Amino acid sequence: MRPLTLGAELTTGLIIDHLRRAPVLLQLPQVYTLLAPATAAGAASLDAMKRRLPGKNYGTAAGDLHAFWEMIRTDELPVGVDSSLTLEATRDVFYRCMIGDERSQTKFVRRGSHQTLVLGGAARELMREIERAFAADAEPELFCGHSFSAPLITSCNISGDPLGSITDEARAREFIRARGVGLWVQSPEECAERGSYPILELARDGVRVGREGPGLERILRSIPADSPRVRDVG
Repeated sequence: MRPLTLGAELTTGLIIDHLRRAPVLLQLPQVYTLLAPATAAGAASLDAMKRRLPGKNYGTAAGDLHAFWEMIRTDELPVGVDSSLTLEATRDVFYRCMIGDERSQTKFVRRGSHQTLVLGGAARELMREIERAFAADAEPELFCGHSFSAPLITSCNISGDPLGSITDEARAREFIRARGVGLWVQSPEECAERGSYPILELARDGVRVGREGPGLERILRSIPADSPRVRDVG
């Protein structure tokens, strides 16, 4: 299979059409990922393609970051993080925030928290288009009562693979062949570092590192100076 190019004419429409039937493989500069609609059916399609292990949750890739901000319990944010513009200042990172109470648990919410990936460039514009296209399909019960339609995003690999996330073409082609991927989209951007995107948990007591990844030090420097950092991976 030959990949389509992200941002090329007609690519976005083909992606949206395919997402209504099955996940899409999106090759980002740092890592290969899978996209699906933020619905129960979308999660089920990813579960099947990844052979997802039980007890896992899915994050999203932000289109309209203000829509993500509207879900957040702002009383649970650290000092200095006071608007969606603060989150917009940094790209290529997952933000994990509380959107419900600690008893809330769905395929997309773990103990009341949800995480979304902030990208830039053509990839971010794609997320905006997908979010708009699937707005009418939003399932608020999966997001603690919030209507949110940014696409699900997850690493492109069999769940629990000891080799981890796929970052090279040979493993990606094997996954495509073995798991029946029907659409492969390639970002024209390049990145020197490969690996899963870092995760920052924004909590009342500070900013905690949920997962290290490419560009983490740069990302931490962009957080407002009055927000305490807690370097606790887990």
